[in-house]
This record gives sequence, structure tokens and C-alpha cells, in this order.
Amino acid sequence: MSEPSFDTALPFKKIFHPTDFSIDSHTALIHALKLTIATKAELSVMHIDPEVAREDFEDFPRLSPILKRWKILPSDGTEERISQSGLAVKKARAVAKNPTEALLRHLDDQPTDLLVMATHQYDGLERWQHQTVAESVARGSHSPTLFVPTHVEGFVDRETGAPTLRRVLIPVNEKPDPQTAIDITAQLAVTLGCERLTGLLVHVGDDRMLRSLNYPLRKGLVWRTMICHGDIVDVILGTGADFDVDLIVMVTEGHHSLLDTMRGSTMERVLRGARCPLLAIPAPR
Repeated sequence: MSEPSFDTALPFKKIFHPTDFSIDSHTALIHALKLTIATKAELSVMHIDPEVAREDFEDFPRLSPILKRWKILPSDGTEERISQSGLAVKKARAVAKNPTEALLRHLDDQPTDLLVMATHQYDGLERWQHQTVAESVARGSHSPTLFVPTHVEGFVDRETGAPTLRRVLIPVNEKPDPQTAIDITAQLAVTLGCERLTGLLVHVGDDRMLRSLNYPLRKGLVWRTMICHGDIVDVILGTGADFDVDLIVMVTEGHHSLLDTMRGSTMERVLRGARCPLLAIPAPR
């Protein structure tokens, strides 16, 4: 097999992370910060207050304690020293009762290359009783989005900042084209310095689609393919659990029908049952 050429750099130069300063959103912040450092990107952090903006906003979220643990700032480093370390961080806030509308307005004015959002995994009736802000913002902004479920640890060690990415699951279908998900998985391996990473491609059907794809070859990067049968969402979630994957990367086309609107797209249904973060990449319009 010849080695396909590919751009090793992740295409994320602007990263946007909405936060409510809660413990639930902390893991998503950790991932946004790690990816910002690894890609030398600009990180924008935004908080939306429902009524009155908090006066101490500029002190949150505090990044210096994290950067000290990761040995990026010295032990006596302050928030003011962050910019001196070469890390570009901007903070924004808004007062709005509808966070989805406020975030979409902000992203329409200042587009991002990657959204990093904490998400609660509501499903069924519970989904209709709670606002699914993360899904709605990702769908409305048409931005690549890293969803970090609130109960998972993810693929970044919060104490050291070291990546723990070992296995990535990539669902494959004829449409949308999954090649972007494969390329981004390879770029993640290079950018995060993963010594060994397995990309597990799962397809419901025959193997013709799998044989038509390009698999970037790098030291420590291994590709495995699987042909499965059954409901695609059940297959993805079952395979992810069986192989204890650290990340799911998939290309998504959003909603196509009234049924999708009611129960969610394939990606959204996978997200509600995933035991790890999910990186959703919108298909070209």
C-alpha cells in the first residue's frame, strides 16, 4: 500500500468554548484548552448570564491553575502571565434568556473553526423537557463540534494535560463522505503526539466503501475496519463500548426529515448514548 499524502495540521485556528462555570463543563474546558495549545490556536470562552452579568466574569474560568499543573506556567504564574506564554485567550459574555440564540448570534458574527461544548445526554421525553443547547448550537452554526458528555473523563488527563487518546471510532457510510473524519483522526494523532492510535472504521453493509477510502500512514497509527449488520446507532454504540474507544469522529448531514427532527439525526442519537467525546464534522453544503 502506498502512503497517501495528507496535511498533518488540524484545521482549527479558532476554538470557541461556551461555559457556565460549572463542574459539568470543566472537562470540556480542559479539552478546549489542550487543543488550543496543541494547534497554537486562539481560544474564545463565552458565558451567558440569564439576567445580570456577574461582576467577577474576567476572573473565570481560571486557566492559570490548570496551566500550572500542566507545567506550562511557573508555580507563581498569574492569569496575566498566560498571554506571555504564547496562549491567546479571549473572554466574552452576554446577558440573554435564550443561550442558544445568543450563541448563534455570536458565532454568526465571529465564526469558529471548532466548537467545544459540554453536553447532557437527554433522550426520549426527557429530551423534550430540557433545552439541548449543544446540539442546537452545533446544528445552527454548521461548525465542527467536539461534544464532551458531562459524565466522561475524555481523552485529556486533567492533571498533566497529556493526551490519553488510544482508540478512535469512525462510522462509515456512502453518504456523507467519511474521508474527512479519517483525515482529522490522523491529524489528531500527529498534533497530540499520540505514540500509538488505532482508528476503527465501522460500516453497516459490504466492504466496497471501506476499500475505496484513503488511510494515511504514520508511525504508530493503525487502521482497522469492521463490517457489521443491524441498526447503525446500535452498532456504533455497541462497538464503542466493546472496544472502549476514547473518541468518536463522524461526518454529519444534520436533519433530513420530520422523524429526524423528532428523534434526532444519527449523530445526535449516537451522542446521547456515547461513553466518550464525539467530534462531529458537518458535511459540505
